[in-house]
Amino acid sequence: MASGQLVGDFTKSQPAGASRNVRSSPSALQRQGLSGFTGLRPQPLQARNPQLASLQQRNNSGVGSRGHRCRSRQLGCLTRAMNIVFVAAEVSPWSKTGGLGDVVGGLPIELAKRGHKVYSIAPRYDQYKDAWDTGVVITVDGEPVRFFHTRKKGVDRIWIDHPAFLAKVWGKTGSKLYGQKSGSDYLDNQKRFKLFNQAAIESLTCLPFSPGEDTVVVCNDWHTSLLPVLLKDVYQPRGQFLSTKTAMCVHNIAFQGRFWRDSFDSLGLPRSSLDKFLFEDGNPRVYTEDEPEDDTPVLSNGKRFPKINWLQAGFRAADKILTVSPNYAEEIARNESMGVELDDVIREAGGVEGIVNGMDVEEWNPTVDKFIDVKFDAKTVKEGKALAKETLQAELGLPADPKVPLFGFIGRLEEQKGVDILFDSLPKVLPKADIQVAVLGTGRKKLEKQVEELESKFPKKVKGVVKFSAPLAHQITAGADYMLIPSRFEPCGLIQLHAMNYGTVPLVSTTGGLVDTVKEGVTGFHMGRLDPDKLVDKDAEAVADSVARAAKAYTTDAYEEMSKACIAQDLSWEKPARKWEAILEEIKTGSASATAAKNDVQTPVNTPARV
Repeated sequence: MASGQLVGDFTKSQPAGASRNVRSSPSALQRQGLSGFTGLRPQPLQARNPQLASLQQRNNSGVGSRGHRCRSRQLGCLTRAMNIVFVAAEVSPWSKTGGLGDVVGGLPIELAKRGHKVYSIAPRYDQYKDAWDTGVVITVDGEPVRFFHTRKKGVDRIWIDHPAFLAKVWGKTGSKLYGQKSGSDYLDNQKRFKLFNQAAIESLTCLPFSPGEDTVVVCNDWHTSLLPVLLKDVYQPRGQFLSTKTAMCVHNIAFQGRFWRDSFDSLGLPRSSLDKFLFEDGNPRVYTEDEPEDDTPVLSNGKRFPKINWLQAGFRAADKILTVSPNYAEEIARNESMGVELDDVIREAGGVEGIVNGMDVEEWNPTVDKFIDVKFDAKTVKEGKALAKETLQAELGLPADPKVPLFGFIGRLEEQKGVDILFDSLPKVLPKADIQVAVLGTGRKKLEKQVEELESKFPKKVKGVVKFSAPLAHQITAGADYMLIPSRFEPCGLIQLHAMNYGTVPLVSTTGGLVDTVKEGVTGFHMGRLDPDKLVDKDAEAVADSVARAAKAYTTDAYEEMSKACIAQDLSWEKPARKWEAILEEIKTGSASATAAKNDVQTPVNTPARV
C-alpha cells in the first residue's frame, strides 16, 4: 500500500428518495488528491421535510460559530456554551453492559442543563421505540449506513444503523454487544467498530441537526479510539475538522482492543498511522469466538507477540486523556501492572486526568424507588431502612432480626470484583460474628457454586441469588446495613454511590474511585489494597477484619452517624458535570479560568457532608 493511501470506500450516497444533485465540499475537492475519500455530502433534507427544517432551526439557534452565552447562569456555567459530542459503544438505558453506559446516559443530560448543545452517538442495537429514521443514508466501506435520532432531556441521541449492530445484537442488548459471552469477542469486532467510528465522524456534519466541526468530541473506551486517529491522520490533513478537539476517556484500561498486527491494513488508514498502533505483549492469543478466553494459564515462554492496540492509538491521537476518577488516573499512569502495559504511553501523552462519576439520582432514589414499599429520605433514613431491612430479610428467608447487621453484595461474580477474596473471607468471620450476608449476581461458574456452598454451610446467615434482578438489587441497596465492594481494581464504581444514596454504609477495597468516594470512618470502611492478580490469605483476613469491625460498629452510635453522612451527600452528576465542563473548555480554548473552575470541584471524600 502506498504511503498515505486510504483503503476503503468512505464515499457518501444520497438519502433515500433524494435528488442526485450532490454538492461536494470545497475543501474536499481542493485536496482530493490526498486520498480516495471524496467528501460527498447528501442533499440537505430540510428542503423536503419541514419537521427536519424546524429541528435544524431550533438546534442552530443554540450554539453559533463562536458560541453563545450560557443560558443557565444560575448554574454557574462558563461564559460560552459548547458543542459536546459523546461517542460510545453503549448508552443507558438503551444499551448497557457496565458503567460506560451509565456515564454516557447521565452526564450529557447534566451538561445540557448547563446550556451546552450535547449529543451522544452510539450503535443502534435494537428497534428503539423512541428513535426515528432521519432518512439520511451514507456509504461506508461500500455499505449503506442510516442514522436514527432520539431527543430526550435536552440531549440529541444519534444512532448508527447497520446490520453489524442490529442484526447481530438485536434482542440481546443486556450483555451481547461485543460477543456471545465475556472473553469471546465477535470475530468482526474490528470491522464493526471501524464502521461505527467512520459513521460517527460523518454524522457531525451530515444531519440537519449536526453540531458541525466546531465541536469537542469525547471518545469512550477502545471501541471509539479510531475516531481521533481518523481525524488527525485523514480528515485534518485535508482541511476538514480543523477546529474539532478530542478527548479519549478510558473507563476500564483492562479492555484495550488488541488485535493481530497483520489486521492493520483492514482499517484503511494511511501507513503513517501504523506507529500509533504498534504493540506487543506476552499473550499468544487474541480472545475471539474461535479462541475464547478460559482458565488456562497464559504461557509465553518469554516470547513477545506483535499486535495492534486501538486504545493506545486513541491515547496518542487525542488532545487529552481522561478517566473516571482522580485516584484511578494516578494508578494507571504509575506502573505497567496498573496501566496494563499502557502506563508509558499515558505519560508520554502528557498524563491523564480523572473526574469522579456521578449517579442516576432518579432511578436510585429512596424517596421514589418503585421497588421498595416504604420510601425514605435523609430525615427518615433510620426508620425507612429498618422497614426495608425487615422486608428484605423476609424476601430472602433470613431470620428477621433488626439487631443483626446485614451485609449485601451486588455485582458480577468474577475476580476483578474480588468475589473470590470475599468468599474466602466469609468462613473466617461467619462462625464468630452474628451477621447476615446477601449476595446477588452471576458470573464464573466456580464462583456461582461457591455461593451455593456458603449458603448450604451457613443457611441462617447467607442467602445467594445467582441471577440478575433489578427489583432485588434495589431492595438490597435499601435494606442492607452495609455494602461489600472488595474489588481488586475499580476505575470509579457505582455500587458504593447507590448504597450511600440510601444510607447504606460501604466497605470497600482501597483502590481506584473507591478512594475518591468513600471516606474511612465517615462514609464507610476501607479494607486496604488487595492483590491485583492472586488470591492470598492476607487479603481474605483483611476483608474478614473489615466485616468484623463494621459489625462491631453497628451496635454503636457511629453506624447511625455514618449512615446519615452517606445519605446527606450530593452524589448526582451536578458536580462532576461542572468539572467536565471546565476540562472540555480547557481542551477547546486553553482558558485559565476553565483550569481554575475545574480545580474548584472536589471529590466526595473532600466535600463536607451535609449531616
